[in-house]
Amino acid sequence: MIEFKVSAPGKVILFGEHAVVYGKTAVAASLDLRTTIKFAELPKSDSENIIKIEFPDVKLSLNLPLRVFLDYFFSDNFEYSSIKNKNQLHSCVTEFLNSIENVIDRGDNESVIKQQTLSLQAFFYLLVYIAYEEHIDIKETSFHVHLSTELNVGTGLGSSASFAVCLAACFLHWSLLQKGDHDTFNKDELDKISMYALNCERIMHESPSGIDNSVCTYGSVIKFSDKKLVDMLPHVSNLKILLVNTKVTRSTKDQVKRTAQLKDSSPTIVIPILDNINTLSRDAWETLREISSKANNATKNMEQEWYTMLSSLIHVNQGLLNAIGASHPKLEIICAMAKTHSYAAKLTGAGGGGYAYVLLPPHIETKSIKFFSDQLEEKGFHVTTTSLGGSGVKIEH
Repeated sequence: MIEFKVSAPGKVILFGEHAVVYGKTAVAASLDLRTTIKFAELPKSDSENIIKIEFPDVKLSLNLPLRVFLDYFFSDNFEYSSIKNKNQLHSCVTEFLNSIENVIDRGDNESVIKQQTLSLQAFFYLLVYIAYEEHIDIKETSFHVHLSTELNVGTGLGSSASFAVCLAACFLHWSLLQKGDHDTFNKDELDKISMYALNCERIMHESPSGIDNSVCTYGSVIKFSDKKLVDMLPHVSNLKILLVNTKVTRSTKDQVKRTAQLKDSSPTIVIPILDNINTLSRDAWETLREISSKANNATKNMEQEWYTMLSSLIHVNQGLLNAIGASHPKLEIICAMAKTHSYAAKLTGAGGGGYAYVLLPPHIETKSIKFFSDQLEEKGFHVTTTSLGGSGVKIEH
């Protein structure tokens, strides 16, 4: 029986959010916080085969008879080849979920119900999509999928992309194991995973830039421009940040829509701001590339110069995002508190709440991090210390 574990990182956009939606440059990095899937085919039993789904972070547990799934998506009444685009597949998945609503234990929390619905849409969308494209044999097999995450859902850390990348990698790995040995993803397989996840992300966000699924798939620090990954750094060391949760919920879709409306109503103001964000993102990339190429021979003076450059770009980027309405009073409090300690902070993701990140100076002492973190916690924020630029999606051995 096949059994394995797959994980994918979250992401943080360092520079360029909102501008990236319009093809401008953004810089993003993987986080040392991951989503993990445990997959196992179940032993055959005398009772009927099932699909067992456990997503504890959205309080979802479901045992679905396999025949219900197969009768809907793998019978003569369903013609995958006739589906002209992936939105049609999404519609089919939505209809299927409506038909099995009575077997899903929902509870009564509207926010949780919405997260459960999106999670199930992503799960069945990718399962059907990849089962047909990669020829997974699921006709006689019960299986169990357990997914958990270290990322807070809906806060701008790429939780939905990490979720989609994990699912896509899980189902692709399953298909490859059915055909023979497979223990790591090559470049072509990673490209497939990213493509599957991007199509899934379109369910969640309507018009995702593609940056989230790229970071969660490939990891590292990436440059994203013209709505595609254009460069990646092989190694960036000593980039540590504080992730600060404002505990203010917001919708990425709504934030992107609000910026679009402002751009349409005041193009002469907003378009130059987006152009300036593009320029500073490119400058940040050049600095990060220098850090990567000289990491092994860097002096403390060089590291301080790099930190000073990145800090000034962070301050400017935050000011520009605030100017187009992407910030929030609590994000501004975090940035102001960071500045009093000579640190640089900005929002990350869509803004309007969610997270800010604080770039930590090289060789900073642990007690200094704790002192500042305690101050933030006293203001009601939640603080996590993490590092940037780790591995992308991978099979855990």
